[in-house]
Amino acid sequence: MGKALMVWGCTSDAGKSLITAALCRWFSDHGWKTAPYKAQNMSNNARVAEGGEMGCAQHFQALAARRVPDVRMNPVLLKPERDTASQVVVMGQVDREIARLDWRSRSGHLWERARTPLRELLAENDLVILEGAGSPAEINLASCDYVNLSAAREAGAVCLLVSDIDRGGSFAHLYGTWAMLPEDLRGAVKGFVLNKFRGDASLLSPGPQMLAERTGVPVVGVVPRVEHGLPDEDAVALDHFPSPVGEVRFEVRVVAWPRISNFDEFRRMAQWPGVRLAPARSPEDLRGADLVIVPGSKNTPSDLAWMRGRGIDRVLADLAAAGKPVLGVCGGLQALGATIEDPAGVEGEAEGLGLLPLRTVHDPRKRVERTCARVPTLGGFWAPLSGLEVRGYEIRTGSSTDGSGEGLFFQRGSVLGTYLHGMLEDGEVLTRLFGPDPDGVDPLEKTFDDLSSLLDRCLDMATISSWIDPPSGGTSDARPAASSVPATGASRLCVLTGGVRSGKSREAERLASSWGGDSVSFLATAQGLDEEMRERIGKHRRDRDGRWETVEEPLDVASALRRCTRRVVLLDCVTLLVSNLLLAGGSDAVRSGIEDLLAAWRESGRDLVVVTNEVGLGIVPDNALSREYRDQLGWANQRLVEASTEAWMMVAGRKLSLS
Repeated sequence: MGKALMVWGCTSDAGKSLITAALCRWFSDHGWKTAPYKAQNMSNNARVAEGGEMGCAQHFQALAARRVPDVRMNPVLLKPERDTASQVVVMGQVDREIARLDWRSRSGHLWERARTPLRELLAENDLVILEGAGSPAEINLASCDYVNLSAAREAGAVCLLVSDIDRGGSFAHLYGTWAMLPEDLRGAVKGFVLNKFRGDASLLSPGPQMLAERTGVPVVGVVPRVEHGLPDEDAVALDHFPSPVGEVRFEVRVVAWPRISNFDEFRRMAQWPGVRLAPARSPEDLRGADLVIVPGSKNTPSDLAWMRGRGIDRVLADLAAAGKPVLGVCGGLQALGATIEDPAGVEGEAEGLGLLPLRTVHDPRKRVERTCARVPTLGGFWAPLSGLEVRGYEIRTGSSTDGSGEGLFFQRGSVLGTYLHGMLEDGEVLTRLFGPDPDGVDPLEKTFDDLSSLLDRCLDMATISSWIDPPSGGTSDARPAASSVPATGASRLCVLTGGVRSGKSREAERLASSWGGDSVSFLATAQGLDEEMRERIGKHRRDRDGRWETVEEPLDVASALRRCTRRVVLLDCVTLLVSNLLLAGGSDAVRSGIEDLLAAWRESGRDLVVVTNEVGLGIVPDNALSREYRDQLGWANQRLVEASTEAWMMVAGRKLSLS
């Protein structure tokens, strides 16, 4: 039976889908047979998969995991049709009966349908990465929240809790969500993630430490806000398409009507050189457009009424009359036609805009299929596509005809309509319409690889991996060695101080291992000046993890830190370092040595764990050198703790926070 890692969010749009996709690629990269799963998704962006249609987020997460998208990965998909009603898709197919039940009543039925595919995925994979929905701490819905709570219990998942720090109040969001979770699931939260961060990560301190003190849960990563090529499922993403590449030659506008669906298919076009894509919600937004796209809709009649209410219909007619290209995709095609008839009561009837001579009739049966088609002979702006073989998908109930038969493509003048979703994700189509892309790189695969690298830089993947056993038939060697860059977006410095035999070194080794796994450099400052010290050094060498790199340097630890090749450095200890520096060059050498160490730590980007002693708790020494040593070590400890991201006092093996 496979293991389960679940990604929860404090809010909607916290970045759960993106983090889940990144985790799918990362674990796939490192030898885990991985599958995504979301018990229920709510989105009008759907893709055709094995078994029917599924939410686009899980579709792309499956591709990130190098798996064939399967409806079991998103067994329930809700597609909003009105503010109070949604089409319910269960295991890839529309279920009209269950849609008639009220939300609370149907959740139990839906969970029974969603539980079996979760069990199957766990049985077939080393790791299933579950994505939650909204927040898992909606206490008014806890009794029927199968997407977050029942799924986590069923899978026995360990959980990451993600917060959108760009909204503000992120620490409160994390603490409040954790505190309001059901008691049996609070302990499942093993790590917090601060997502969409912009700015200086050092300013976060002491927030992560204080949060850990209150919850016992560490912040395992700070992920910056990044532009990515992964299609989004939330309509808010329409306002955040990537900035244009180079000189803008084509101004493209997508009509952002309320029931927009499958708008994710335009993201690659938005990244194409020379193209600027933006949403249009008013006639003014269409001014200066070189191409207007009327996208899919979950309820075309109501969206037509919305367009007419804003006067967008008149501007589209003017653009078409002026020869400007207009494209309608699926529901957009229907809207550009003459009439929409609905004898089966699927969406409703409406008069179209009349820009295409089409009669559309809805049928209760839904067409969900992948499609390969050859583009017919077209004219004007669309002529370069003539004869091209294109691949895409169809998700629709309506069929349209211009009197000569049904089809996938219809053109009149500069207006083109198609039922084929995904055409504008085809690189050849985009090249013929907008010119070549000099990079010629598959943007989806590049995005997945970039996201995997992002996790190496910004999440403590060694710790996250340690929550999960190795893949079946594997060993701990199947887990990755951590990279040589920091794990949280900003390098960490942990200071462990205390008395002799207080447990400092043991705790430091445990922490370094949790941060870096095998990727730890042990920076030792001891000098074998007498037999007893040489024996101590020898014992420490024998006891130390043989997989770690060892660097021995009694004085110039700044240079030694720069020579270390591992991501995490454990310096043991400052107590001897200060003694060595004081004897070699006096108090000035101590001060410059500690400042140089801190500068090297910041420049290296590595995580640093420092062991030191508190020697000022006893009687005042009876000689000047000892008193000077006590003062200099006290100053060094203060300086290190001041610069640290976390600091602990060890007493009898127990940690007391100094942060």
